Amino acid sequence: MDKDFFVRLYDYNFWADHKFFECIMALTDEQYRQNLDFSAGPIHNHAVHILAVEYWWIHFLKTGELDFPYEDNPPTTREDLRREWDKVEAQARAYVATLTPAELARTVKPSFWGDDEAPVTVWQALFQVVNHSMDHRTQALTMIYTQFGGPTFEQDFLNYLEETNG
Repeated sequence: MDKDFFVRLYDYNFWADHKFFECIMALTDEQYRQNLDFSAGPIHNHAVHILAVEYWWIHFLKTGELDFPYEDNPPTTREDLRREWDKVEAQARAYVATLTPAELARTVKPSFWGDDEAPVTVWQALFQVVNHSMDHRTQALTMIYTQFGGPTFEQDFLNYLEETNG
């Protein structure tokens, strides 16, 4: 795996994040905030969780420092969420554009991981972020459809390629 792979993978991830955001914008405020007895709860919580994980991993990989600004100060409106997500996307794209083989092979381990948890390489962490986002988008999209009859989309990589003429 090389820089070009991760540039494409993150382009896919942010394509999916944008489409997910379109789905949450179609909800009423009540639906967006409604407590759902599954995983992170309200769709709002899922969206903030995706944003937060995308942020902290990229920040950690770039700086070696842990930072969780969205735990104490989450975006409260969808408009605030979009602004924050745009910032995180720009930071992630900038970082991924600088990847080298040595950076991809570098090992990292967040300090809150237990002694029994092994370090991972940067490429594994980057892949995990995209996989994690897909997992939570899938959970939220399922709830948007089953609980509210709201719009969803197919987030398959092939759909991304077709839509972006990739």
